[in-house]
Amino acid sequence: MQKDELKKRALSIVSLPNHYKLIIEDYSEDERVMFTWANEQQDESITIELDGTGHLIYLSIENNDTVSVVDSLSIEEMRKITEQFLLSHYPSALEDLAFSKVKELSRVDRFYFEQMVMDLPLEQAGCFVDVNAFGSITGFRYYGVKTSPEIPSQLVSKEALMEYVKNALALQLEITNLSSDVYNVKKNGLQLVYEITSFLHFKADALEPTLTVIHDENEPESYVALPPSPANLKVNDFTMEEIIGITDELELIREVDRGPDRGIVWRKRNWEMNDKDLSINGFFKMQSEDTVKAIISKKTGKLNSFAWMHKRLGNLQLSQEACYQKAIDFLLKIIPDYYPYLQRLIQEDEEEDERETESFIFPAHYQGISNFDMVIVVVNRTTGLIDYFRGPNFNLDELSQVPTVPAISTEKAFRQFLENVDFQLVWDKNYDDEIESYQLVYIACDRHTRLPIRYIDATTGEIIVSNV
Repeated sequence: MQKDELKKRALSIVSLPNHYKLIIEDYSEDERVMFTWANEQQDESITIELDGTGHLIYLSIENNDTVSVVDSLSIEEMRKITEQFLLSHYPSALEDLAFSKVKELSRVDRFYFEQMVMDLPLEQAGCFVDVNAFGSITGFRYYGVKTSPEIPSQLVSKEALMEYVKNALALQLEITNLSSDVYNVKKNGLQLVYEITSFLHFKADALEPTLTVIHDENEPESYVALPPSPANLKVNDFTMEEIIGITDELELIREVDRGPDRGIVWRKRNWEMNDKDLSINGFFKMQSEDTVKAIISKKTGKLNSFAWMHKRLGNLQLSQEACYQKAIDFLLKIIPDYYPYLQRLIQEDEEEDERETESFIFPAHYQGISNFDMVIVVVNRTTGLIDYFRGPNFNLDELSQVPTVPAISTEKAFRQFLENVDFQLVWDKNYDDEIESYQLVYIACDRHTRLPIRYIDATTGEIIVSNV
């Protein structure tokens, strides 16, 4: 299809409010096209992605509508609506795809229609459809029908897997920040847990663990204590603008509601785009180029993070040690209460070079337990100023209430895991292969919920699984 035909096709799929304006019109090399329309505040939008022949690949409708419980449709009614929507765009879809599950998200229900092999869904095959309680379609993603993978001639027994896990299982006592949005925990916040540090994915036809991603956190790390806090440290009141380094050359261009946080963006006065670019790159350029961005906690009013996207160059060429002292001085100024709970992560590539910034990572520690949070400071070597800061994500009062001695021993946690673990077959996508392919793998899961076990509560022994 020609560009104007693709645009007409997109507009035929949705009802576009009169006050929306086009902010993205992007044509990719693989002949896909994306359109996004939004209101002036850009807190409501419609995004559509089509392939080169005009078939719908992606749809997202973001609005601020609220739905009362009285208006809610039943799951059966919503499923019927999603099937009708799918068939209106792909009439033969249900010949290759089958309804597999529905997930309740924050404002919609997501219905999955997946390609099944051995009664197991292929990862990122088929589609999902989001529908709200009014029965309106608000989201869609079509992955397509994939070539069916080869089925292994034999499978490893679960008994063999269990014996392997008994010898390979590793548990690490740690404090971690858990959210009920992600885990089956009753309350959000810091908890003392045993983390399952073993990678428990196995090839289905051979007793061999498989990694689709190499995790950097598996590399050994070393930490050093920070310089002692000065005995006569003076705590002064600084404005948020003073901490970030906002000057009169910058003006506030927008504020964004981010739920528990508030986003603030500044930009150099009289900044203009050189040309009208509706591509995705142009959109991000309009949103971010030459800006300074900050995140503020609504609850505390404290500065959570900031980043300079506006490049600053000076005449200095500070050493790494000089930059480190700048980072320490900044921490003592902005978060003196947290300073005693931080240490420095020594990074392998910490050598002098021609880079313009120095990055420092400060993991949190408490009563001998490390790395449950991380503070990051990036110092500009040419100006001596702070270009990036990510503050602590934990509350000191809450931290003081967390026990550091487990009520459950490592041996008991180990037994608790083995009593609750099971193994389920899944088709895993090989992202490293140039040609799209799948392999059948076993994944360790909780035998009751069928969800992956991530932690064991070190105070109660309860199994903590991931909901996502």
